[in-house]
Amino acid sequence: MEQPHLLLIDDELQYSELTKEYLEMKGCKVMLKHDAQAGFDAFKLHVFDLCVLDIKMPKKDGFTLAEEIKLVDELMPIIFLTGQSLKEDRIRGLTLGADDYLTKPFSMEELYLRILAVLKRVKVKGHVRKSEPYQLGNSSYDPHLQQLVVSSKTIKLTSIESKLLNLFCKHQNQVLMRDAAIIAIWGDEEHYRGYSLNVYISKLRKYLKDDPSVEIMNLHGEGYRLIIK
Repeated sequence: MEQPHLLLIDDELQYSELTKEYLEMKGCKVMLKHDAQAGFDAFKLHVFDLCVLDIKMPKKDGFTLAEEIKLVDELMPIIFLTGQSLKEDRIRGLTLGADDYLTKPFSMEELYLRILAVLKRVKVKGHVRKSEPYQLGNSSYDPHLQQLVVSSKTIKLTSIESKLLNLFCKHQNQVLMRDAAIIAIWGDEEHYRGYSLNVYISKLRKYLKDDPSVEIMNLHGEGYRLIIK
């Protein structure tokens, strides 16, 4: 099995850090967030194979977060972590489409084995996660093939061009923050990345110039917005 990319969201700081380290030691790639909103923001910006969600968190619980995640990707596998063993919670989690449910305190090895089991079931069912094509006005973009079709012309995008356009598509008619885009694409906020981002946005604008129904707008001091007219 290829290295699974996991999103772990748990507000218990110390134990969640240990869990992250253990899963990484086992060969997983893990992004850890400590609240639901930060976790959902990360989910929209990156591609994950599975989400591990704590249920009891401040502001927004794991059930609400799972509902939001399923609206974006209904096939996303989810494992719930909870300090409660109430039958009602277990039923609600399964109703929301959870693939497994682990009660705290849990064995890290058991969590790892359950993650592998869920990913194996998902693969057997044929739920190979593939991004669906986006319709952008009179144009279309296929993230899986990294292809943009404008005025019947097919443009093969580079990896970075495709990552950037994918971010815009996930934030259609919303603000895409400049710093968030830089981190999502390159994983850091180095100053020179800002110039690179400008270059790639100019390229996307050039590709889309023949479609008047699509515009990438600058928002001074904030970021950008992909507008579908």
